[in-house]
Parts: sequence; structure tokens; C-alpha cells
Amino acid sequence: MKSVLALFALAMGLMLGHGKALAEDAATVSQTAPVPDLAGTWTGPFKVIRAHGVSEGTFTLRVLEQDGPLLKGEKSWETPSTKGNVAGVDVQRATEPLVGVVDFDGKSIYFAEVGDDGIHLGRLTSSDTLEVVYIEAGYATAFRAALTRRK
Repeated sequence: MKSVLALFALAMGLMLGHGKALAEDAATVSQTAPVPDLAGTWTGPFKVIRAHGVSEGTFTLRVLEQDGPLLKGEKSWETPSTKGNVAGVDVQRATEPLVGVVDFDGKSIYFAEVGDDGIHLGRLTSSDTLEVVYIEAGYATAFRAALTRRK
């Protein structure tokens, strides 16, 4: 009987300990990281692939307004050797409006193009460096860029 009670006590202790760990994990997940200040101009070289081919150029992301995690900005790009498509027109450079949001982790950033199908997925790697991956299904475009904020 003592051994049955000892096993029961051990099982209850393990379950209670596991429950405490689950509660701690849930508390950690529900906490949000501070929202970083992203205002400014972020720029860097990039290499892009499109239906027209591969090209290298310059990519600039400007965060013009920030309301907590909500962002409003624009992107500018230039690819001298191939054209991209903006609003049905093939061009070698463009400036396009964006809206975005900072994720709960305080490091992941997402931008959607206004009036287009493109999505930017970003990761803040320091207060002044941002890695961005871009995918657009409509005109089959993809790139990644490491951007530095200009002060």
C-alpha cells in the first residue's frame, strides 16, 4: 500500500510540474516584445528574378509613418538590365506604396504593396539592419535584400 501511495504521489508531482511548465510556456508566448522604431530609409543592393530574367539593382524601403506596430511607407527599386511590371507597365525603376506590421516578436516585419500582389517578409537583425524577402505571384518576381538604415 505504501508503494502504491508513493507511486501516486510521484505521478501527481510529475503532472503538477508538467502543468507548471505548460503554464510558464503559455505566459512566455503571450508576452509581446517591444515594437522597434523603424522610421527612416533602408537601402541596399539586390538581385531579382522575373519572367524577363535576372537583374541586379538597388532597393530602398522608406518607413514614412509608424503607429505602434502599424507601418506606412514606400519602396523604390531600380534594375537597369531588366524590367519589372508596375500596374501593367514594364519599367526599370519605380516607387510603390506599402502598408505593414511588426509581428509580436518585435523582429519580423511584413509589408503588402498597395494595389499589387507583392508581399515583403522582413527580419530585423539589428536596430539598423533589415533582411527582406519579396514574393509576387502575379508577375512572377522574387528577391532578397540586406538593407541598412541611413541615418
